[in-house]
Amino acid sequence: MRALSFGSPRSTWIAAGVLAALLSVLAVLQYRWIGEVSQAERQRLQARLDAAAEHFGDDLAREVSRAFFAFQPGMGRPAGSEPSVAERWRRWRETAPQPGLVRDVYVVERQSDGQLALSRIDAATNRALPTPWPDELLSVRRRLEEIDGASAPPPPMPFVFDTAVPAVFAPLRHRLAPGDKPAVEGVVIAVLDRRFLSAELFPELAERCFNLSRTSDYLVAVKGPDGLVYRSDPTLPENRYLPGDLSTPILGLHREARRLARERPPDRVRAGAGPPPDRLLRRKPADSPWRLVVTHREGSLEAAVAGVRMRNLAVSLAVLLLLAVTLVILAASAQRARDLARQQIEFVAGLTHELNTPLAAIRSAGQNLADGVVAGPQQVTRYGALIEREGRRLSGMVAKALELAGIQSGNKTYRPEPVFVAEIVDQALADCRWVLEENGVVVERDVAPDLPAVTVDRGALRMVIQNLLDNAVKYAGEAAWIGIRARAGRDGREVSVIVEDRGPGIRAEDRPHLFEPFYRGRDVSGGAIHGSGLGLSLVRHAVMANRGSLSVVTGPGGSAFTIRLPAAAPPSSVAVAVASPAVEAD
Repeated sequence: MRALSFGSPRSTWIAAGVLAALLSVLAVLQYRWIGEVSQAERQRLQARLDAAAEHFGDDLAREVSRAFFAFQPGMGRPAGSEPSVAERWRRWRETAPQPGLVRDVYVVERQSDGQLALSRIDAATNRALPTPWPDELLSVRRRLEEIDGASAPPPPMPFVFDTAVPAVFAPLRHRLAPGDKPAVEGVVIAVLDRRFLSAELFPELAERCFNLSRTSDYLVAVKGPDGLVYRSDPTLPENRYLPGDLSTPILGLHREARRLARERPPDRVRAGAGPPPDRLLRRKPADSPWRLVVTHREGSLEAAVAGVRMRNLAVSLAVLLLLAVTLVILAASAQRARDLARQQIEFVAGLTHELNTPLAAIRSAGQNLADGVVAGPQQVTRYGALIEREGRRLSGMVAKALELAGIQSGNKTYRPEPVFVAEIVDQALADCRWVLEENGVVVERDVAPDLPAVTVDRGALRMVIQNLLDNAVKYAGEAAWIGIRARAGRDGREVSVIVEDRGPGIRAEDRPHLFEPFYRGRDVSGGAIHGSGLGLSLVRHAVMANRGSLSVVTGPGGSAFTIRLPAAAPPSSVAVAVASPAVEAD
């Protein structure tokens, strides 16, 4: 069993698996924590909403309570010192914080024939003028008549607020002498102004309680007997406000009125004359058709909290995914670094071997020449050719290493210019002549004579074709055949150069790494075929840097590398471009 060492592939992936498991646990904990935070946020928002709605209802009821007490008659005053209803209304208009709250003031008195007569207080003259019962007060008239005709003794003030009108009611006078008839003899009706409520009071209270100018999270509306009478955003339809996250009754007398009534008890309460004033304010807000409706702009509090929860989950998931991707990238980078280190070691080993062979041959030839072993002219020529051939091999290896160093440092520059492909092909074949002869490879050259020039760096194209030829020689197999063809594209905008062999082809698992530096196929990395694994990587970089493309087709019958380069001139000028060298030669 192989030991597990730090930095080995197994240890890296085991560490990655442990971190992935920790990320999974963290994801579960994060999910639960976000759920609990969302629930707490939902409760917090609901509590704030309830508090704001209660504040709204309290402030509104306080304003209505002021009107109720403003029209209450004095308690225990001498006869004739009681201020009139007109005087009470005048004081209200002059001293009330919201004088526009009361629209009209009516006085109901029982006549000698038992009928209920209605008078309206004229604000201009401060006089009570008889007036017929308006439609909005007909329901009030029926209630007063029903109370007066009841068999049971009614209280002196049967109701203090009517939400349908809406209006507040106060007794016309207090009659506390013994033997007074407990019938409804006079009532003051203060009718509230609906327009004032909708246009001024409701917006003021909504701004005060919900801070609408600073935050637009909530939609506030007031629903009356006939529908919505106020909307914080009039541009939105009514269905955006209903049914609402909160719907609470309003326009009921505030508990402050009950407290004030308890602090102002009558001087004398006749036995059997009815309940004390705090019980007269017995109408509950729950009976009111006026309701405050608050809705979150997201549609509901649940939707808003769910949206925030989903955003938090998305952010958390994105962070966890980023951590997971980073983990995978680090593991892959570590693996790639190990592979690259292994390839570099193999490159150094292969390059050392490649350098050692020509160096040994050159040293041996030089030693023979120095010792006088070589005497005849033919032997000198053969030894000289050997030294030149091995030196050329050394130069090729050094050139590849320098080319790779220039690419990796970013200092490699190309100078594109119009170049004829046929000329570069011939130069590359001349450079590879000794390799071809040494391996007995037959080259089939098929270059069209009328090819347009291509825009490319001359030295880069020569290096590309030379490396492809050198690669084809290594993998030509027993066929010992290489084909090099050049053709123009159908539209004349590019030129294709194809270098092919009839070797065994490239294995499927090696194809994705074919153009990686230092990579060599599994079948050849440990075999007799020597190389550095840099040739195809340099070819790909040079072709891409000169705005070309590189592709390969491989199979059991061999491989074909195709280079496509942009043409330097349109097809109409091909003849001139080809003929011009001949003219210059003449």
